[in-house]
Amino acid sequence: MSSNKPLHHGRQKGLTLIELIITVAVFIVVASTAGPAMQNMLRDNRTVAQVNGLLGDLGFARSEAIKRGTVVTICQSNDANATDPSCNNDKDGWHKGWIVQDAAGNLLRIHGALRGGTTLGYSRGGLSYKGDGTSTGLANGTFTFCSSAGAGSPGRSLVVGPTGRVRKQNITCS
Repeated sequence: MSSNKPLHHGRQKGLTLIELIITVAVFIVVASTAGPAMQNMLRDNRTVAQVNGLLGDLGFARSEAIKRGTVVTICQSNDANATDPSCNNDKDGWHKGWIVQDAAGNLLRIHGALRGGTTLGYSRGGLSYKGDGTSTGLANGTFTFCSSAGAGSPGRSLVVGPTGRVRKQNITCS
């Protein structure tokens, strides 16, 4: 004897095709609006980390100059990833990396190239700190960081005063 009774009593559970399509459509709209904001946040965070990297190296160079009582230089290097990197006075190549060295030419710290399309501008090839912690030969020197977003986007700068003190400021990239 066979029975025509349904195997399941009550409502069946699950999504219909229409409900699934609507859910996917809502997800796509939300993801497409959040994506660019996430990219901007990641780009800005990368730039801030790079600014803080140079700020740390400037502070390190100054403190080493005071500790050693001699000149310590932070300079642009085209070959920061080489076995024996050296200073290069090309003022337009800071994004390729920099090194910190003492007056005898001993390497104290090496920083490789900036990533993510960040540009770094500075008016000179290097900056030296004297044994008293003051910087040599500047009224004010400004390192300018701009992200890959280009002109009109927010950037950051580090301004080095004659006393050797460094301050951060927000800028608009040109």
